[in-house]
Amino acid sequence: MAPKKTNIKIKHSKFNLYNKKKSKARQALTVILTIAAACVLGVVGYGIGKPVLDYFRNGYTSDSSSGQPNSSDISGSVGTDVSDGQVGSESVVESASESSQPDSSDIPSQVFDGSMYFLPDNAAASSASLNSALAAAKSAGATTVVVTLKDQTGNFYYKSGIKEIEGSIKGTLTAAQISDIVTKAGFVPAARISTLMDSLNPAVIDASYEHSPTSPYSGCWLDNRQDRGGKLWISPFKNNAATFLKKITSELTAAGFTHVICANTRFPAFFSSDMTVYLSDLPLSDNTKRSAALWSVLDAIDAVAGDKAQTWIEMDSAGLIAESKLGTDAEICSNKAKLAEAKIIISYAASGNAADAYKNAKDFAVKAKTELGGAEVAVLIKGFSGSALSDVQRAFREAELTVLVQ
Repeated sequence: MAPKKTNIKIKHSKFNLYNKKKSKARQALTVILTIAAACVLGVVGYGIGKPVLDYFRNGYTSDSSSGQPNSSDISGSVGTDVSDGQVGSESVVESASESSQPDSSDIPSQVFDGSMYFLPDNAAASSASLNSALAAAKSAGATTVVVTLKDQTGNFYYKSGIKEIEGSIKGTLTAAQISDIVTKAGFVPAARISTLMDSLNPAVIDASYEHSPTSPYSGCWLDNRQDRGGKLWISPFKNNAATFLKKITSELTAAGFTHVICANTRFPAFFSSDMTVYLSDLPLSDNTKRSAALWSVLDAIDAVAGDKAQTWIEMDSAGLIAESKLGTDAEICSNKAKLAEAKIIISYAASGNAADAYKNAKDFAVKAKTELGGAEVAVLIKGFSGSALSDVQRAFREAELTVLVQ
């Protein structure tokens, strides 16, 4: 007979081999300590976590929504105006980052925002030198790039269609090609030309100074003896001078340049014998007529530029504050009515002790604004670096002058 089956009920124990069984008092103490630790972690975690969370929420969201960098993200590099944590309205460089570079399709064709960068004089000689110079402009955060297309010797750094000056052409690109390269790189293209200071072309375009009928010499006048390096100049009293400069301006504006900067609009430093003998037929002793002659070429350029480009007049800081401005590019300042409607770029070079850079720039700004009246003024700073550069920039910004970069 088979044995009778008995139902055996197995009782499962909660005993854990890896933990000793705790007493009730110890279990209560554990619960209390656990609750206390949770409270501490909650307070500390909130104190640390909230700012971190806010940083990631707000630090990036506000920047991406406005499209502008925070003042704390803006470096103190060349052209950046930052003071007391605020970005100046006349700042040259907003940011050196790639994200700050403008899309060429978004750049207003004639709006100058204070971010103008001057390339080296021969930058447009070839596509290689131009692209290299544009890389520096991009690093500086510029939006408008100034390319010298005719220098003070008379060299043309673009293939001009003016037949008479073929021997002065040094560039390998057309004006349209240069403008296109600049524009595709994300910049507004600006052209700089030396107007009257030109030793190569005056004779071939029939716009040079010529000896007067009473002079013991004939032909083209030089600013010194030939054995002492005497050079030709373009005379603003010659009709061909304005015609020549109008042709250049027409080529540049047709190529897409939206700013034309006129440099060296000045007379040579005449000797007294030039006024009384060699060029006695010219009104060189009449300051009003001298000024009118200079303005005539600037007006001719501006008329061709029209609504296609803005015309700027470049002048040296030393001439601007000189007691006598005759023979400097600031001689045009005698006509206050014309000056009030002009756009002026002052070339401000380093001088004096670096420790006095701020004071010297501050004093100069006061004199410049007095001389230039209601003109729109920007300052191109040259030869400064380090703290001296920062001091000069700050001085001009405080004087509400736009600062340019080279």
